[in-house]
Parts: sequence; structure tokens; C-alpha cells
Amino acid sequence: MKDYMNYIWIVILLIGCAYLFQRHQTKQFNNGREEVSNASLQKYLLNDGTTLDNSKDKRPILWIPLHHEYNARNWQSFGSRSSFNLNQPYLYLTVKSIIHCCGDSFRICLIDDDSFSKLLPNWKINMDSVSSPVLDYLRQLGLVSLLYHYGGLLVPASFLCFRDLINMYQTATAGNKICICETIDRNITATSYNWYVNLYFMGAQKECPVLKDLMNFMERTISSDYTAQAEFLGEFNRWLRYRVKEGKVSVIDGKMIGTRTMEDEPILVDDLLSNNYLDIYSNAYGIYIPANEILNRRHYEWFARMSQRQILESKIIICKYILLASVPDVPKGTIEPFKKKPNWVSFWRMPSGAPLWGLKPNVSPTYLVKESYPARLP
Repeated sequence: MKDYMNYIWIVILLIGCAYLFQRHQTKQFNNGREEVSNASLQKYLLNDGTTLDNSKDKRPILWIPLHHEYNARNWQSFGSRSSFNLNQPYLYLTVKSIIHCCGDSFRICLIDDDSFSKLLPNWKINMDSVSSPVLDYLRQLGLVSLLYHYGGLLVPASFLCFRDLINMYQTATAGNKICICETIDRNITATSYNWYVNLYFMGAQKECPVLKDLMNFMERTISSDYTAQAEFLGEFNRWLRYRVKEGKVSVIDGKMIGTRTMEDEPILVDDLLSNNYLDIYSNAYGIYIPANEILNRRHYEWFARMSQRQILESKIIICKYILLASVPDVPKGTIEPFKKKPNWVSFWRMPSGAPLWGLKPNVSPTYLVKESYPARLP
């Protein structure tokens, strides 16, 4: 009897080892596929400004900033549980959607904190020696400086793109204006506004004078305040809003980037990570995913950890839109809710005016009029 029990335990142990080995192999296979897939984005990573100054390509530049923070979302090994890797697989899918839709109209440039010192001639700041909130201010200043020196469109990496942004950029920046998009308001001005302009989603022509004024204002603010007061009060966005009233800044409606519904309701991260239908504009350029909110809210950090395969197989509404945007060479559209068929039978009025009604025959003229109830018939 003991021998049989030993055999049973050995079989159970072997099955458990086989299961764990299969899980390990599947993880390695998925990671390998993602590394190969994400390697295609490396050619867009730009660290040398000379390639922009001397380029004969006159297309506007589309800037996509990627910020690498120390995190433990994906363990490289049991002994190395933290790294500076991005470790947000969904961002690779959103960046690919931007490249797929805008690659023919823009020069795509992926940048990080190290790019500022190589692209801006007078940038002498060591970003590795600075911490938040000053680091966040300097990043904003660096992005605005890039737009001033080179021009182009600044797009967050978490923007899921459906359509080419060139028409939006050219129309909104006409007359040497700044174009800026509406997102959910997350500072003290939220007491008065649901949406506010977002400094991370903006565009302008090269050497735009309004950008120069914004740079000077940001430099004065950063040099005099090392706290999070400017972020809490929304000083930079507030400055831009005043320029909107002066007609120097064009605002892109939140419906065009998926931050508000057709009923003018805000689309929150709770809505994006649910299974509910999103009533977005059918001709929207895409959907803005608030990446910082996903990382800051513990309840939704699991989304940042999901693999690309898990995202494409998920039933979450934003994952369905990511899947829709990932299909190559297919016109992008909106996801409509399932509508049940009515519980009544259609009646069809005869063109002769005879008091006849009933189910539509298989072979009948196409000019019959559909009615929901025979009492409505004349």
C-alpha cells in the first residue's frame, strides 16, 4: 500500500514540475516575442540633433516622450526584482498605433530624459540628479524647448491612435498658433472646469513666439519654486488657458482625443478599464489613456503589468480598442453596443392602401413601409 502511495506522490510531483516548466517556457516565449516586436521601435529612438537639423525631410516631427522610472513591475530574476525598464507593455501597442497612422505624414521621434542634452544646444541639466517635482517641471520645460527649436507635435505615448494627426496639426497651428488638447482636469482648477488644456499633448511651428513666452514663464517659475505648488495650482496650464482667450492658442476638443463622450461626460480611467460601452465620437483621432493615473492608483496597476497577449485577448473596453487599432490596413471605427432585437413583429403596409398587414413575404417589392403595430396603419 505504501508503494502505491509513493507512486501517486511521485506522479503528482512530476505533473506539478511539468506544469511549472510549461508556465516558465510560455513566459519566456511571450517575453521573447515582445522583445522582437519592440525592437522595431528602436529605430525611432532619437538622441542626436544633427539628424534633425541636416535632414532633407521637411515633414513635421511627431515627438513621443518615454519616461523610465525605477519600478518592480516585471522581475528580471528572483535576485533582481527592480529595474529602469518601462515595463508597461500596453504603451508599446499604443506607440505602434501612432507610428502606423502617422508614420507617412510625420517624422516619428521617441525621446527620453537623455535626449534633451543631445538635442538642445544649451541644455546643461543632469536629469539623473534631479527628483520630483522639479524633475517633472524640467521634463515639461525640455519638451516645450524641443517644440520651439524644431517644431512639431508632442503626443503622449499612451495615446491610442486611430487616424492620421496631420490634418489636426496643420489646421490648429495655422497662423503660428499653439495647438493643445483638452484632457481631464487634475489640479485645483478642477473646481471650476472638468477639462483643461494638457501641456503633454500640444504642437506648434518652429520658433513660435508664444512658445518662447511660455519657456520664459516656465524658467522663472521653476527657478523660484522647488515644491509641487505649480503643479497643484496648474500654473503652466493656466498660463496657456489665458492665451486661449487671447486667440494665440487653438484648443482641440476632448471628443477628438477620447477624453469626453458625445454627451459631454468625462471619460475616466474607471470607464476605460471597465467592460462598459464608450460613447466616443465616431471620427475621433484616438483615445487618450491617462498613464500616470494607472500607475498612481493601486486598484488599476494590474493593467500596466498585463502582457501584450493578455491585452489583445482581454474583454476590457480599452483593450478591444487596442485590438481594433492593432489590425493592419483595416479602417478604424468605434465599437457599438449590442442591441437586442425588438420583441414585436414588424408589419408591412401595402402600397395599394388595402387593409392588409402581416409578415413581410420572402419575395416582395422593396417599397413596402415597415410599421411596429397594425393599429398605426390607415
